[in-house]
Amino acid sequence: MTIDLTPYGLSKREQQKIIKRERINRARGNWGPWQIKEFSKGTVGHGWAAEFTRAHKNDVFSVLDRTLSNGIRHLAITCLSEVRPSWPEMQRIKDELAGPTATAVEVYPPKAEIIDDADMYHLWVVTTSLPFSLFDNRRSE
Repeated sequence: MTIDLTPYGLSKREQQKIIKRERINRARGNWGPWQIKEFSKGTVGHGWAAEFTRAHKNDVFSVLDRTLSNGIRHLAITCLSEVRPSWPEMQRIKDELAGPTATAVEVYPPKAEIIDDADMYHLWVVTTSLPFSLFDNRRSE
């Protein structure tokens, strides 16, 4: 799949080059350093998207970042190729942006709440422990 980046002044050849480089960087796990951009509320999108105040970008992923009033952090993740991040990639993004001890969840909402305007994937970094885990909180002897 080739993404149309012509609104950004890129030729088809330049687009293909960028997406090929992304694919190589993903395969090698070589994402480069995160760059951070801070901005004011309301300058990115509308509705809930207008609440983002920070973006993180490296050679593969772009992540919009907002903190809700209850302290939960919302990370909206995308890349130019629109290829869904794998589980290890999502774990790495969570570890690098929220910390290796943080817990994050991916939510599959009720049908009436689905918004699918972009190929974005969302992590919700929670501030308290979840009432469930991969372990049932019992230690085996």
